[in-house]
Amino acid sequence: MRTAQLVTTSASLSPDTYFYRIQPIDDKLVSISSDDLLRVIDPETLQWRPTDTPGRIHNGVTCLEAFHDRGVLTAGRDGLVKATDLRNQKSIFDLSHVANTVPFLAVACQENFIAVGTELANSQAPVIVWDSRATARPLLEYVESHSDDVTDLSFHPSMPSVLLSGSTDGLVNLYDTTITDEDDALTQVFNHGYSIAHTGFLLDPEVFALSHDEIFSVYDTDDDDTQHSAHHFGDLRPQLHCDYVVDLVNSFSTRPLMGAGSHSCQNLDIVPLHRQSGWTLDVSNTTRLPGAHGDDIVRSICFGDDEKTIFTAGEDGLIKAWRASAEDGTATETKDPGKIDRKRKKHKSIDSCEGVRFNPC
Repeated sequence: MRTAQLVTTSASLSPDTYFYRIQPIDDKLVSISSDDLLRVIDPETLQWRPTDTPGRIHNGVTCLEAFHDRGVLTAGRDGLVKATDLRNQKSIFDLSHVANTVPFLAVACQENFIAVGTELANSQAPVIVWDSRATARPLLEYVESHSDDVTDLSFHPSMPSVLLSGSTDGLVNLYDTTITDEDDALTQVFNHGYSIAHTGFLLDPEVFALSHDEIFSVYDTDDDDTQHSAHHFGDLRPQLHCDYVVDLVNSFSTRPLMGAGSHSCQNLDIVPLHRQSGWTLDVSNTTRLPGAHGDDIVRSICFGDDEKTIFTAGEDGLIKAWRASAEDGTATETKDPGKIDRKRKKHKSIDSCEGVRFNPC
């Protein structure tokens, strides 16, 4: 196991204010937080200036994604999607559903296409797709494929017409957005059986689903028998000796990395997901962030260009930069987190700290 060293900590947000998400964009970090502010952050110092903070971006911000090279997309419970140019903090455009204002809970972007997922309202939880070159009205609406809140969306990294959605109804859906008719556009449905927190693409042809209760599975999109080909990991908490899983971060150029946190033992483990004949959790190559954000939940993680710089944001209102060790058991001395590339609830502990494999406390 490797141990990461804390190298930089940001100033704290106001009391009872915390970060939702941090996102590397160009050579900056961008964040959203419970005070509805969008902040542009220097990744070396973790400082932000008033001139780099566009201000209150939504009435109830929920999502943050990169938009092209120097832009950012946000969405909120106010039923708006906003594109902002980070070079001058000016608005590029706003999107809204003119027929029905509903809270947006998920957003994704690939090339010129923007997808949003909504909260359940009037017995519908649509997935809505816009073309950013023609924003007057949505390009597509899929209104019947989910029966509850749409919580996560992902476009395929190399096929921008392929869209993945996850919902609290327990379903993960795959769409061909070149098709308008919803029944025909819905090419595959994976019944995870648990409320979806995160879903996304792994190596072709596989996708993953992670529930709000840390139930994790990988599904093969090439197999029509979705349950037969699925790799069900089950509840990750006893396997990773954690209290919660932050997310699975996949850059597609390196291994997928899972953030597993323990507020009871006050650490965060970065665990690689490894694939040979099948997917496994490579716990022997875990990187531990000792202390993490204390007993507060880590809400978001992202990585530097070499995976050795790790950024975390938490419910303590702090962003932290960590430097992973070069070798097992040692920590690097560098103070430079390096140049970057590009709702959780607390759970009761599955194991006591004394039972954890890596003796965290």
